[in-house]
Amino acid sequence: MSIKTSHVLRILRERFHAFPGISERALLESLQIFRLFELREGERLRLTGSELPDRLYVAVGRVAVTDAAGHRQDVAASERGYVVLPPLPAAVTVEALEDSHLCHLDTGLADYLLTLEEVAESLVASGSSHGDDLRLVRDTAPFRRIPLENAERALTSLRERPVQAGEEVVKMGKETNAFFVVVAGRAELWQIDDEEGIPMKAAELERGATFGEESLLTGKLSAVTVRMLEDGVLLQLARDDFAQLLARPLVREVDAPVAKAMIENNSVALDVRLEEEFDEGHIPGAVLIPLSQLRKRAGELDSAARYVAYCRSGRRSSVAAFQLSQRGYEVVSMAGGVLAWSDPLTEPVE
Repeated sequence: MSIKTSHVLRILRERFHAFPGISERALLESLQIFRLFELREGERLRLTGSELPDRLYVAVGRVAVTDAAGHRQDVAASERGYVVLPPLPAAVTVEALEDSHLCHLDTGLADYLLTLEEVAESLVASGSSHGDDLRLVRDTAPFRRIPLENAERALTSLRERPVQAGEEVVKMGKETNAFFVVVAGRAELWQIDDEEGIPMKAAELERGATFGEESLLTGKLSAVTVRMLEDGVLLQLARDDFAQLLARPLVREVDAPVAKAMIENNSVALDVRLEEEFDEGHIPGAVLIPLSQLRKRAGELDSAARYVAYCRSGRRSSVAAFQLSQRGYEVVSMAGGVLAWSDPLTEPVE
């Protein structure tokens, strides 16, 4: 038995009040708020909630849910259809009494999405000239990860910018004054290749993509060029608004001693410097993904792990923390980089 994710979501949106207020796009792009499971009859899994009581929905089939005290509750899609999970650290065992499709929903994040939907719809209803664009931005990663008051202010601060094919919105070696969201058209992102040392196309940006954060966060001239492939429309957020409304809540920074304690307690050190810098000496056990490769390789990271990003001085790691935080990873940036690290690094590679 196999049912596509979109079909399971359609069932959930039709049957349970927690889902209709969240757009299907937001759900599909916000996998961190829920997990879908497919269990064959007789199969079991163990689940824990979060800090708040989560819910386990049965979209198809019937299951038995048993808590740590041995109390059992049968839940069927044809009846009530869901059960409230206990908060951490308690766990439950779920056994499929017949082939079943389940959804574990993080109620805290779901509540955030529901409220953000209402914020955007209120702005549209108040006469905004780019309502569809606001709905798109509402669903993009950075805006889903910041406090609601910031999201509302950011949505109202966005400015529409028509662009033409061939136009270079940001350019290597030039100052970047805004953060951008692509709402129509396609663009290409070029940067200096780490190995070849020449500009090469690194990514193609489509509707919903964002760019501009690297220069804004590091305070340096742009390391990339973004060129429109076709006529389109961007929404832009000015430098000061970006710093206050997006960067501040998404980039968490810790001093080197705190970073060291986190790494000693199972956080993963993520080195975002160049490979040659890494070879010259790095924090023992660190994972290397150069910042220039992070957009493409973020999927290599473990979504269940916690990361301490670091670089030479803390600038590149702040960009890494921003990019990963908006994708749902638990990550902090180490202030001062390896220049502030007092413990020995690995020996240089000969």
